[in-house]
Amino acid sequence: MHRPAVAIAVLAAALVLTHTQPSFACQGDKVLLAEDFAAADASWGAQTNNFAIKDGAAVIKADSQRGYKALDNAFLFDDADICVTVTALDIGKPEASAGGLAFWAQDYRNAYFLLLATNGYYKIGRMIDGAWVNAPLDWTQSDAIVQGVNKPNTLRLAIKGQSLSVFINGKPGAVLRAQSPETSSLIGLYAESADKVDTWKFNDLKVTNVKSPPPPGAEAH
Repeated sequence: MHRPAVAIAVLAAALVLTHTQPSFACQGDKVLLAEDFAAADASWGAQTNNFAIKDGAAVIKADSQRGYKALDNAFLFDDADICVTVTALDIGKPEASAGGLAFWAQDYRNAYFLLLATNGYYKIGRMIDGAWVNAPLDWTQSDAIVQGVNKPNTLRLAIKGQSLSVFINGKPGAVLRAQSPETSSLIGLYAESADKVDTWKFNDLKVTNVKSPPPPGAEAH
C-alpha cells in the first residue's frame, strides 16, 4: 500500500513532536498511583458543594475566605514523585486565591501544601493542628506559571527524605529541606477562595517512585 508523500511528511512531523516535546509528568519508573478522576472513588470522601469528582476532574469550590482540602485516604507514601494539573476556572482575586497539592498529610489538620496562584506565584505552606505556621517557602514568582483562568499548569513535587524539589510545567523551581513526618503520609488536593467562592479544577494526579540518579561515572547511551 502506497502512502501519499504529504501524509508521510505529516506523520513524520507528528512523531518528531511526540518525542521532542517536554514531559511535565512524574519521572519515576514505577507508578504508585494514577488517578484520572473517571469515577468518584470513596477514598476521597463525600461529594459535597465544596468538592466533586466528575468528567475526569476533581473540582474544589472553597467557601469565601476559606480553604478546602481533599485527601486520598487509601494510599500512604514515603519518598514519592507527585504531579497534578491545576486549573483555575473562576477566580475573584488572583493574589488571594490558590490551588495545588497536599502532601506529608497526617490528617486534615496536619499537612504541607504546594500552592499555585494565577498571578504567577507559588509557595509551600504548612499546617499544624489546623493552624498555618511559618511557610517553608513563601510566595515565589515563577515565569514558568501560565497566568490567568482556564490556563492549566502542571505541578510536580519530588520528595526524597527531607528534600523537596518543585517543578512547574517541567521547569525546575525551588529545592529545599523541610521537616518530614516520622511515618508514611497521605496526599491530596487543596484550594482556597478570596472574597467570593473560587473554583479550581484538578486533572491527572499521579505518583511514582523517585527515580534514582545514575551511578557516578555511568555513561548515557
